[in-house]
Amino acid sequence: MDNITIKQKIDLKKVQLTPDGWTLNILSPRVATITNPLGMRKVSYFGFYKTKDAEKFQQYLLENHLCTAAVIRSSRRLAAPIECKAWGCTSQIIWQCAVKDLRGYTL
Repeated sequence: MDNITIKQKIDLKKVQLTPDGWTLNILSPRVATITNPLGMRKVSYFGFYKTKDAEKFQQYLLENHLCTAAVIRSSRRLAAPIECKAWGCTSQIIWQCAVKDLRGYTL
């Protein structure tokens, strides 16, 4: 599936976090990013229902150099109870996870 088709399937929701333009961008119920006032992505969030799944995903991201850093924590941004908060994620992994989530697959 090419990026145009993927973007057409994702109904991006933007939530203004601060008056100066920090934005939460919700790509799916379990995938979101935060961008600064200039629109540059600063952090990404991936939601999970089990800590063990989040830890496996964190390890996958780090071992494959798909992000620069990642932590597991109780969810503050997503509907899932656990989130993997990751910095420096590739756009490809963000889009892939959002599409998987929208199709009902586990991240």
